[in-house]
Formats: sequence, structure tokens, C-alpha cells
Amino acid sequence: MTFHSLIKTTVVGAFCLWFSIGTAQELDETNTAETESTSTFYNNEARQRFFAFMIGGHRAFTSGDNFMGEGLEGGSGIDFRVQMYVYKHFFVGLASNATYFDVKNQELLGSYRNSRVAENYVYLGYEFLPAEDFRLGLQVSVSGDVDFKNTGFSTTDIAEQHDSARLNRYGFYLNYELAPHFMLYLDYGYNVLHTDIEAPSAYESFFSKGTYSTVGLGLVFTIGRRDLISRFLE
Repeated sequence: MTFHSLIKTTVVGAFCLWFSIGTAQELDETNTAETESTSTFYNNEARQRFFAFMIGGHRAFTSGDNFMGEGLEGGSGIDFRVQMYVYKHFFVGLASNATYFDVKNQELLGSYRNSRVAENYVYLGYEFLPAEDFRLGLQVSVSGDVDFKNTGFSTTDIAEQHDSARLNRYGFYLNYELAPHFMLYLDYGYNVLHTDIEAPSAYESFFSKGTYSTVGLGLVFTIGRRDLISRFLE
């Protein structure tokens, strides 16, 4: 099973879990509402969640002295993430994103006009509670891969070309709670791509890494009011 297939399988499984524990969540919320809890920057039992589903869009900005910073111009993209709170506000997540770029320097990159970058990665993070109705999350990828699909070639005999890369991503988000299980999010991510692009030795360092940032906006839906470990310990 490929990493991309694993992402799809996990997403489908997560949605099935969402519906299957709906009744249990109602009982869980009723019991939790009867319990007083103290809010702190690091923890609040009443604001604890089990799963979060995030969907939104973003804008990309290339940077650095590398093939992306010098050769590509960032465009728009879409994001989907699902994260599970393992213990308190520590979480693990899966993400599948796609970002679209325009080629601004064909002499540098080649005779194509567009590039789609598809990311699939696993990430870890922690969520802080700086104020009522706000959540601040920090996250870092621990495993990820990227697929470049280059299109718009000037020659008719090439429809598209693919390149691969490994991903390191560092980011944070700020959620605003419109309702207990419905939020808006604003996020930032810094992406470092390590490629296997073949290039002359003089240009190896230039093509071996690409960097870009994303600023995103979207919606968050959550289920449950207890993290995974607490469901077994309490």
C-alpha cells in the first residue's frame, strides 16, 4: 500500500468512525457538561476534543535560492487534514494537500508552464488554549512525500512529467470557535522539499531542495470530548 493510499484509507476510516460514535458522543457531552473544569493555557477538560477534521484553501509563496524560489510562482491550493488527540491536547494527524504553481522561468526549469505539488504527510503537534474561543496549534511533519506533476509543455509529445520529493513541514494554526464543534482556522506552514531531480553537478544543490510557505483559511469540525488515552484510563 502506497503512502497516498494509506492517507485515503485512513480518511475513509475516520469518517466511518465519526458516524459510528455519534450516539456515544451525545452521552459523553452530557456527562462532561456536568463536570466543572479549570481553564489553563495548557489544558481545559471541558474543551478537550477527540477528532478534528479540517478543510480549506491556501495561497503559496515560493522563497529561497533554489529551483522553486527562482523558477516557480506560487498560486492557490486545497487542504484536508484529520487529527486525533492522543492525550490531552497532544495530537497526531494525517494531511493531503495540493498546491498549484506557475512557471516564471522556463529557461531555468524547462519548457512547461504549470506544476501541481501534491503533499501527503503525517504530523505531530500540541494545541494551546490562549483565550476563550481560541486555540493555537503547533505542528511538525514526521513523514511525508510529494509528487510534482508538470504540465503545459510546448512540445506535443509530452503531456505531463512527474518528479518526487520528501517533505519536512513546520507550521501553526489559530482556530476560532464559532460553536463547540465548529471553528474557523487560519494557518501558516513552511515547507522544505528534498528532491531526487537529476541535474549537472554544478546545479545539484539548487535542484535538490525547494522551499515555499503557505497561508491558509478554512473550517474545522470536531467530535468527542475526551482524548484517546483518557477514554481507557478514566
